[in-house]
This record gives sequence, structure tokens and C-alpha cells, in this order.
Amino acid sequence: AFSVNDLDPFDEIYRMRHADGHWVWVQDTSTTVLHDDGSVAFFQGFMFDVTQRKEAEEQVRVAEERYRAIVENTPAITYQEMPQPPGFDQATSIAYVSPQIEQLLGYPAAEWAQPGFWTRVIHPDDLIAVLAESHRTAESGEPYLQEYRMVAADGRTVWFHDESHLIRDTDGNALVWQGVMVDVTERMETEARLRQAQERLQALVDHMPAVVYVESTDNSPEKLYISPTVEQVFGYSAEEWIWTPDFWVDRVHPDDREAIRAYDERSNEDHEPFAADYRFRRADGEYVWVHDEAVLVPSKDGDAFWQGFLFDITAQKQAEERLIETERLFRATVENLPAVVYREALDASNDRFYISPQLERVFGYRPAEWSETPTFWLEHIHPDDVGVVVTANQHANATRERFSCDYRLLRADGTYTWVHDEATWVEEVGLEGWWQGFMLDISERYEAERQLREAEEKFRTIVEKNPAVIYTQEFDPDSPTLSRTTYISPRQDVLFGYTTQEVIDDPTLWTRTIHPDDRERVLSADIASNTSGDDEISMEYRMIARDGRIVWVQDQAQRVQVEGRQPFWQGFLLDITERKQAEEQLSRALEVEREASGRLRALDEMKNTFLQAVSHDLRTPLAAILGLAITLERGDVHLEESDAQDLARRIADNARRLDRLVTNLLDLDRLARGIVTPKLQPTDVGALVRRVVAESDLIADARLRTQIASVTVAVDAAKVERIIENLLANTVRHTPSNSTIWITVRAAPDGVLLLVEDDGPGVAPELTDAIFEPFRQGPDAPQHSPGVGVGLTLVRRFAELHGGRAWVEERAGGGASFRVFLPARPDGSREA
Repeated sequence: AFSVNDLDPFDEIYRMRHADGHWVWVQDTSTTVLHDDGSVAFFQGFMFDVTQRKEAEEQVRVAEERYRAIVENTPAITYQEMPQPPGFDQATSIAYVSPQIEQLLGYPAAEWAQPGFWTRVIHPDDLIAVLAESHRTAESGEPYLQEYRMVAADGRTVWFHDESHLIRDTDGNALVWQGVMVDVTERMETEARLRQAQERLQALVDHMPAVVYVESTDNSPEKLYISPTVEQVFGYSAEEWIWTPDFWVDRVHPDDREAIRAYDERSNEDHEPFAADYRFRRADGEYVWVHDEAVLVPSKDGDAFWQGFLFDITAQKQAEERLIETERLFRATVENLPAVVYREALDASNDRFYISPQLERVFGYRPAEWSETPTFWLEHIHPDDVGVVVTANQHANATRERFSCDYRLLRADGTYTWVHDEATWVEEVGLEGWWQGFMLDISERYEAERQLREAEEKFRTIVEKNPAVIYTQEFDPDSPTLSRTTYISPRQDVLFGYTTQEVIDDPTLWTRTIHPDDRERVLSADIASNTSGDDEISMEYRMIARDGRIVWVQDQAQRVQVEGRQPFWQGFLLDITERKQAEEQLSRALEVEREASGRLRALDEMKNTFLQAVSHDLRTPLAAILGLAITLERGDVHLEESDAQDLARRIADNARRLDRLVTNLLDLDRLARGIVTPKLQPTDVGALVRRVVAESDLIADARLRTQIASVTVAVDAAKVERIIENLLANTVRHTPSNSTIWITVRAAPDGVLLLVEDDGPGVAPELTDAIFEPFRQGPDAPQHSPGVGVGLTLVRRFAELHGGRAWVEERAGGGASFRVFLPARPDGSREA
């Protein structure tokens, strides 16, 4: 850098590289030494290290910039006040105040120039003290220093540290008070909190689970303090600890005592902080681990003292022991994992390389084989995979991003196995980073994935060829009315006529295609299943296909819960239309069969009842007729004429009973077959009833009470006779022999009303209809002559044949009231 043509002195400062590689600043100064002829003989100079000076200059520059920034951006308020003895008063005015005051208090800087404004914003509780100090410093010329409160424009109270000095001219005359106000609100509040904290600290010391102590360097008990928690922690009283000689050292565990005693003496000599863990005997004799830490605190009176605490760290020590055991277990776990764990530096240096012993079990190589050859790993990767692996490895080394790769690796036995290799870059402060990773044999996983792909293909074929419509449907538990089909098999198009895309794109399509009669039921069940948490849902309902067909479906689904996503339903829709039609036909057939079976049972019961009743009612009069006839037939019996007439009369009575029975049965049969036609003729029903009653021998005259009016209507007289005869026979059969019987005929609106009443036991309400059915008997039918059970049936059928009706009521005063209404103008002859 020197030129023989440049004879000026050389003086430059620049940096040069030191032998150890760092840069140093040097000042290089040289001059030119000339020959006698004026030519350059040589350059003579010197160089010296000015690094410290340059660093100092840089520090000065930085400090100047920092100071300038602080001054220009300080949050303090700078002000100037003209001296107006004796200090602050109502006329005091501020010559200058910095703009920060508006930010802190909200008053514009211009207002502070008003006389007395300063005093008006001082907190009333501080004003007297501020004025007093202002007067004092104004008189003495001493610096003004005070802390007080001011009231901001928005009503806040702001604490200020106010400090100002009186500036004088060269002659000593007062020029101006130059001051600074600093917002110390936070500090004042902090100090208040600090006082509270000190109070709480004292309470804490007295109640914390550690023992706080203070002791002198000469171990004088008079100067020893120990917190009351000593009794809670160790079981000793503070007095016992303080006044018992060698109390503390005697209770240190024998195995720790000498080391702790020596450490304590050494700390008293070198005044270094004391910190030790040792075992200490509690009052109950149990040893606990304690952490004992103390520092030497100088005192104003010159006597230093130790201040410290004792803390029970038994749990911590036990945790440390567990940690050591955990680390041992962790190492054992790592070295027994089915994966190969490794650690590798970025430069693949052998001294920082580690690979776990599983290497030999998984791949057949000893760890030493792998670590001794730097290219061992790459050389054993399958040729078809090595390019991808190298690229991924280079990218990871360059970016420090996670390395993850699947590839084939050559095993020691010559076979290739699939490996999942994954590593993470690890960095610690002050240490070089490294790759921490593992290699896992995933041959079985690859085989499983291959089988899974085959299974998926089979499943897809099954789903798409299945006669059922397979679907998945998502729903939101917070909005259970909203469901969205995410998959539906192609069978949907065949069954309902809608394409798969139409169903997926339109969330309302399913709802709209449900049959209106089933929609509310199906949607209610759908919402309930979305909110109840049930795992399954199954229902049958109708859907309307695109072409209008009604399709019965069985909808069956299961809830599927996959971590990280909303639950969804997976199910199928099966066309059960043919089954439903078959069920409907079967139901109708069953109903027909059920009705037929019911009729058959009724007929069977009727037959049994009929046979039982008829057999009795036939045998009884036949037996009487036969017996009486045999009596008359016997030649050895000579009867008086009156006796013979009596026998003949009795034979005639029983014959008439048989005739009535046969007639009733024949009438019932004809009515059932609908071949009876009434022969309606105007008839005096009252006269007809009087004649029937007079000719009847069923009831003694003493029991009868009649009230029969003459009422003429068009009736079949023979059928009305049968009505009266059957009502009388029924009454006689079901009432006591001393019961009174009332027979009434009276006109009724549009017809005539016949009444046969008694004061017997009456008819139970539940039997008022049943007793009019064929072959039905009441519970009070006499055992000796129960009857066939067709009399009342004929009464009702004959009444209905006339267009009227027959029924029974409870008689006023007790008993039964059988009533028959016959209309005056029937709609026409009716066939039963």
C-alpha cells in the first residue's frame, strides 16, 4: 500500500485478523526515510492495538445516542417557574412546561401559564404541605424536592415527584426555577402494595411450611430467631431450638453431620452463602431431607448475621430418586423397543453417533458394524429407493425439518425389509444440534396395507353390487335437524331414480322424498337419534321415487365415531316393498281367518249352549208327556174322569211347551236366513195383549197388574203375540214366584210402547245387551228349567222386523222393565 512517489506520512486506523481468527483495530503510522539524493530509502513506522479505544469510542457514541433519545422521549415533565417569593401562591405562574403534561394530566400546556393554575390542580389534601415547602425553599434558595398528588382533567389522581433547582446568573441573582416532574403514581401504588406485601410476608413467614431463621456469626442464642413454623415442620418449639446447646448439629443425620459441620464452619470464615441438603431428625424420631440455605447479611451496627430458611424437601428427594429410576427404565425401554433408536450429528461424526442394540435383532447387524462405516446406511438402501432417500435427507439437513421416509433396507441375511425412518432435529443452548430418530420395520404394515387395498376393492364391489342402498350421513350434534349425505351407493339411482350427485348436492332431497304420512315420525326419530347418543337406529317407512312409485324401505344405520371428526351414520336402505305387500296380504288373510275363527267359535259355543238348553227343555216335557201317557195306557189303572182330564191337561201343557220351543227355534232359524216377512195389518194392540194375557197360563192372575190402552197400529199380530208370550215366559223364569208383574200398553210418539215389568232382582248393567243375544242366559236362570235362551232374541228380532226396537231398563222402585217400541208407520216390511 506504499508508493515511492508518495512521500507524505502514512497514518491510518484499520482492522487486521489475529492469528486466532478474531479482528483487532490497529493504528498504523509511518514516515519516509530518504537517501542523500532524495530518493526513498525505506518506510519507517509502527503499529499499535487501538481496539479498546475504538470500543470505548463506540460505547460513547451509543451512550450519546441513548442519552439523546432518553432526553427527547422522557415521560417526565420539564418546567420553568419565575422566582416570585415567597414561593407558590395564587399568583404563581409557569413560564414554560413541556407538552408531556397534557398527556399525563389532560390540561393543555397553555393553561399552566395562567396565574394560580398550578395550585388549583394540586390535591386538596397535599396543598398545605406543598405551599409550605415552596415558601421554605424560596426563602432559602435550596433545591425544591417534594412528592404530592395532582388531580387530572378526567378526575384521576396522579402522584408526582417534583424536583427543581434555582438557576442564578454570574452575579448570583435568581433567574429561574428549573424543574422536572415525574409521574410516580405506579411507584406510590407499588410502595403501598409493598407495605401490604411486607405485612403479608411477615404473616407468611409465621405460617409458611418452611422454617425461617436468623443467627449471629458467634452462634449466640440471644441473637437467634427461628419462626414458629419450626414446630409444624419438625415438631420442636422455637424456645427448645434456641436455648438447647448444639441443638441443630446434634439432630443432623450421623452420616451427614461431619460434612455439614465443616461446611458451616467454612461459611462462617469465608462468608460465602450457605446452601446444603442433608437429613435432619424430627421430634418424632423420623429423619427428613431438608434444604438449608442462608446468606450473610451485613448490619448497620457492624454485626453481620446469617438469614436463611430450612425447607422440607423429602418429597423432592423421593422424586429425584424416582427420576433416576425412571431414567434407568427409560434407557431399558429404549433399548428394548421394537424400533432401532439412533442419534447422529450433522457431520455424521462417529464419536457422536449412537444406535441402539435392537439393530442386531431387527436387521442382523452389530452396532459397531454400522458406526464404523460412514456410508453403511446408504450402501444398504434398495437401489430403487436410494435416490428418494438421499433427496429427503439432504433437504432435512438443509432445513432442519423433520425427516420421514419409508424405504427398503438390506438385512444381514440378504433380504430386503420395509423400514419407516423418522428423525427430529434437536438443539440445546450452548450445544451443537443432532438428529434424534428411529427406524421401524414396517414390512407387516406394508403387507397389511396391500391387503387393505384389496379389501377396499372387494368392499367397493360388494357395496356397488349390493341390492341395498349403502350410505353415510353426517350430522352436527349442536344442530341435530341438519344432516348431509356424504356417500350413497349407485343402487340409489335404480331404486329411487335420483342420481348419486343429486342426493349429495341436495341435503333436503331425502326429507322431501319421505312419504307425507311417515315424514313426521321418521324425522322425529332421526333427530332423536342424533341427540340421544344411541349407537343404532332402525325404522321402516315409505319413500316416493322420482317416477311416483311408493317404495317401502328398511333404514338401518350405526353411529360411527372417529377421533378428530364429527360423528356420522353409516347404514343401508333396503327395498322391502314386496315384503310389505306380502305382509299386508297376509294381514288381511289373517283378519279374515280371525273373523271366521271367531264366528266358528261363536257358532260352536252357540251349538253347545243350544244343545245343552234344548236337550233339557225337550227332555223335561217329553218325559212328562211320556209318563202321563203311560199312566193312561195302563189297563190296570182305573182313573176317575176328573183325574183323566187332569192328566190330559198336563199332557197338553207339556205339548204346548214343546210347541213353543220348536216354534221359537224355527222362527230364529227363519229370521237368521232372512225368509220372514211381516204381515202388517191395522191391529188394536191393546186388545191383542189383553187376549194373550187372558189365555196365558204362565202367570197367576194374583201377580198381574195391567194398564192396557187401546192403540191401533199396523203390525203382524202373530209376531206381537210371540213378543208378549216370550216376555211373560222370561219374566216368570227369572223372578221369584211372589213377584208382581206389570203389563202396560200405551201410545207413544209415532207408535205404541209395550212394557213388561217386575219387582224382581233386575238385570245387571253389563248384561242389558248380552241377554238379547241367542242362547245367552242371565246368572239367575233356574237350574231346573234354564230355558234355551232364544226368547228375548226373538223379542228383539220381531221388534226390529217391525222397524222398532226392544231393550231393558231398571224399573223405578227396583226390578226390570222390558220395553218394546213398535212404530205406527214402518218404512216397509223388513226382512230379518
